[in-house]
Amino acid sequence: MSQAGSSSENQYQGSFKPKMDNFETSLNYEGLTYKKSSKSTSIQELKRKYAR
Repeated sequence: MSQAGSSSENQYQGSFKPKMDNFETSLNYEGLTYKKSSKSTSIQELKRKYAR
């Protein structure tokens, strides 16, 4: 018995990467927002922000 379709199925195994527009639209439907942060924070700033 030969498996004709299995070689093409194995060829396309990869990780799913959604388009950013689709991702943002999905978040909007759920009532969430995507925060675009261009400012990079240092480790020290993050420790101060989240210190308990």
